[in-house]
Amino acid sequence: MKLVFNEINKNFELGIEITCVLGQVSTLMLALANKHESIDDKERLNATYLLSGILLDIASTLDDYALKDTKATKEKRK
Repeated sequence: MKLVFNEINKNFELGIEITCVLGQVSTLMLALANKHESIDDKERLNATYLLSGILLDIASTLDDYALKDTKATKEKRK
């Protein structure tokens, strides 16, 4: 699974994008934690895998963004 964020450009607001996704992750985590009767064990396991994938994608996106930002900063200094 790979989340697709908006193309990173001058107008890209990483904080807004990540905040929205994390808000949705939080909502799903709360539903799972409350063990709502309509969510069975198989669905709970699938949701857990989904959440893991989302969090890994966010970490990867932040890493890529930081790397690009670091490279751009170094190039400006030259």
